[in-house]
Amino acid sequence: MMIMNNAKNELRKKIKKIREEMTFDECESLSQIITEKFLKDERVQNSKVIMSYMSFKNEVSTQKLNKILVNLGKTVLLPKVQGENIFPIEMKGDFSYGAFGILEPKGSEYFGDIDLIIVPGIVFNEKGDRIGFGKGFYDRFLSKNKNAYRIALAYSFQIDNSFCGDIFDIPVDKIITEK
Repeated sequence: MMIMNNAKNELRKKIKKIREEMTFDECESLSQIITEKFLKDERVQNSKVIMSYMSFKNEVSTQKLNKILVNLGKTVLLPKVQGENIFPIEMKGDFSYGAFGILEPKGSEYFGDIDLIIVPGIVFNEKGDRIGFGKGFYDRFLSKNKNAYRIALAYSFQIDNSFCGDIFDIPVDKIITEK
């Protein structure tokens, strides 16, 4: 078990380093392609309530995407970290910096059904397993929202089949890259 975690940590570090070395222009152009593919997805078009996130540190950019989804009439939820958990808060415009220096929405927790969750991650395999930041926030959240369709937005270099998910990991249903 320890060897596997060590391998995952090394893979996490390697992919994070590649992502952090991307230029602003690379992030923007690849994010634009990924956003366009995401918006064409039938599941996205048919979803009324979408949980997204605020990208940071060269993740596939979600800021423009979140605004587009709101303009399309979708209810967009964003995570707020409290303790060991994340809570969905409706995106209504007021933000403050929360845990880890990430912008979080101000407001109260959303308790309705969520149709689709955009799941962040650092590394994914083709089966939908993911390596996140290692804190388990999303695995805990996803385990409470099992009926939501799960999509990851990732750069193609973030796909690596050299690892398998753990028993408590909840995979994504689909990964959208620029390719």
